[in-house]
Amino acid sequence: MWFPYLLLAIAYLLGSFPTGYLVGRMAGIDIREHGSGSTGATNVWRNVGKFAGISVFAVDFAKGAIAIYVMQQANWLLTSFGLTANIAIDNLSLFVIGAGMLALIGHSRPVWLGFKGGKSVATGVGILFMLNWIVAIAAFSVWLATMAIWRTVSISSIAAATAAPIFMWTLQGNIVYSSFVTVGCMFVIWLHRSNIERILNGTELTFKSDSKA
Repeated sequence: MWFPYLLLAIAYLLGSFPTGYLVGRMAGIDIREHGSGSTGATNVWRNVGKFAGISVFAVDFAKGAIAIYVMQQANWLLTSFGLTANIAIDNLSLFVIGAGMLALIGHSRPVWLGFKGGKSVATGVGILFMLNWIVAIAAFSVWLATMAIWRTVSISSIAAATAAPIFMWTLQGNIVYSSFVTVGCMFVIWLHRSNIERILNGTELTFKSDSKA
């Protein structure tokens, strides 16, 4: 069946939509040449403004959520087009996590920007929300608590990515989804390796209230 593979390609293209880059261009800058060089919401917030950063986060969140939702509805989409809905539940779960992983990769390695993008945090939260919204809220709570203490986005993101698999294995009965969240969070942490180096060196930027409005 070709249809789920088409949806996998769409998931990557969704993830690779260069939200931060386009918002930066609208503000007259190439966001890749400012701050950390990331196209993610935090770098946009710092260099373009608060509203721009929030907008990028929202769209990047939606990219992950939509990629998962569309794949979850694959059988319904097939029947809507008059085709036979024959994707077994077990196989569909594998396609769902495949869509999630490709959306994560798309955000961090977008084909439109020479395969250099963001850290996949917002997209990952969107994916997690569609897999288990309780886990997503719990992980976000860890992010908020860590942010309140250290005021450093990268530390908060790494803490949330570390906590999410623990919550997932505790609260989610689907082993396939829990395994994916573990691998996906490891990928997000790996994308933060330059941040980890700066944290260890004491040179990582904190999130200051005097960022651009």
